Amino acid sequence: MPIKFIPVPRWAPPARVMPSADFHGEASTAPIHEAVGRALSAWEHAESALIKLYQLLCESVSFAPCRAYGTIESVFGRHLALKYAAEEFFLNRDKVELKIVLDLIKVYNEASTYRNQIAHGMAIQPHMHGYFLCPASYSSRRRETPRPDVMWGFGASYFYRVKEIDHCSQHFTNILNGAMTLAMELNSKYDILEPGEFHP
Repeated sequence: MPIKFIPVPRWAPPARVMPSADFHGEASTAPIHEAVGRALSAWEHAESALIKLYQLLCESVSFAPCRAYGTIESVFGRHLALKYAAEEFFLNRDKVELKIVLDLIKVYNEASTYRNQIAHGMAIQPHMHGYFLCPASYSSRRRETPRPDVMWGFGASYFYRVKEIDHCSQHFTNILNGAMTLAMELNSKYDILEPGEFHP
């Protein structure tokens, strides 16, 4: 019998919009700092749900796989750990469910770009149009080559207000909900762990 799982809702990244009178930033840095905190906390909650999914896929009452998983520093590395654990778990199980897991962890891996933008951004006022979260001035991969005719800050690859940060934060929360639901549904079907045996 197939599990009941609602995929993570479709999500479009924030559009790249240049600061202007029509795209105005915040009045101060404070709401940006608060939004960054919300987003990064939502991301860490999603990571905590994914470690439960990983433990389930490893079919382990022991926290040993979780401790090892926690040493993987990159999202791409954790994504691969989840992918290969899922392939082993579903070797003789429902391949439709395998695709559900792989789709979820693909969404997680892709979302890491926006988590990194938020985590490594800085709240600045690049012009007279208010404060935005932007990449740091030294972040070469997130800025275009400076030109003398372009004001500092306008080479940035993103300008996020609270609205854009919260949009990312909601996506991270959707990943959290998807991972938790998936772990519980799979566990209910295959009876791997008792509720108290999951990693906290």
